Amino acid sequence: MNTSPQLASQFQKIILEKSQNFTNCEFIFVAIDDFLHKYNRGYFTIVGSPGSGKSAILAQFASYNSHPDIKIIYYNAQIEGKNTAEDFLKYVCSQLIEKFHNSSITPPQPSPLAGREQDSNFPPYTEKQREQDSNFPPYTEKQREQDSNFPTYTGGQRGILPDNATEGSWFLSLLLQQISDELAPNQKLIIAIDALDTINPNNQPLGTNLLYLPRYLPPGIYFLLTRRPFKTEKSGLLIEAPSQILDLSQHDLKNWDTDAAFTQHWQQMQGEGFSDIAMKILQVLATAENEGISASTILQRIHQTNPPTIDADIFDVEEVLETWFEFLQQHQVDKEIRYRLYHPNFRNWLAAKLS
Repeated sequence: MNTSPQLASQFQKIILEKSQNFTNCEFIFVAIDDFLHKYNRGYFTIVGSPGSGKSAILAQFASYNSHPDIKIIYYNAQIEGKNTAEDFLKYVCSQLIEKFHNSSITPPQPSPLAGREQDSNFPPYTEKQREQDSNFPPYTEKQREQDSNFPTYTGGQRGILPDNATEGSWFLSLLLQQISDELAPNQKLIIAIDALDTINPNNQPLGTNLLYLPRYLPPGIYFLLTRRPFKTEKSGLLIEAPSQILDLSQHDLKNWDTDAAFTQHWQQMQGEGFSDIAMKILQVLATAENEGISASTILQRIHQTNPPTIDADIFDVEEVLETWFEFLQQHQVDKEIRYRLYHPNFRNWLAAKLS
């Protein structure tokens, strides 16, 4: 596994595009800053419906960080073909080694025998390389002791990941621990991940964290996540570290998406196509009142308008609503759960499309 970081330019383009859509939300950055000062490690999650500006917020945070004691690694899981744990771990672990290779942190080195065969394929060591290497500080006993805890590399080149680096969180956790050991008390490493909700948990072993994110974090290490609304039991994360969720639905950000984005959300709701009952439910939601509507009332309105053609019960309605969870907002009135589309602009857009 000798893949060096390949996505940096791709991510830089995304950061530039997303940050241009940023709406001033200083209170979010204040909340993040408060979390960083209150806890010496942890997970901070920004939750918001489609179009709420999550990506723009994260891109702005990543691109305008000017604090000398904070290093940020940005990852966007929305990139096609890059929403798997393997791709995430390859990129982030390579970035960690690359970002810290000039510091006192030295990634694990291979044994001479393990890398001899692979090294023979590389050109001879030149005087220029020898001169460059002489600028590195001497290898200390402390570094030697730390590196002995890491498995041998499969090749002989600095920065190559071991073959099994993507098999769980072990290698990422070891790198984070080594980095944590070398951080000064005021230094922090933040791994920012946009669109965690795009990760398919079925592509990983049952019970593992999405992207194999570590359950435990050492001091100075933080994860900043964005994702769409989710049920607690389906978070895909089991963590034992300080954590905080900032729900954007509690704030009027005035940062809703364009017609193109609404079209994308519409297509995502369809999946492989709308069933008859799903289309009727959507028609009711698109004309529902601002205070929302219950599943039983949705069913009642469907039967009122389509008695001869729709054979459905309350469980059918709830099943469809469950599949649209990320596009809906829920709130309780008395003992009744009411549903509404994530934003009036999207509701109006759907109403016009369905009319």
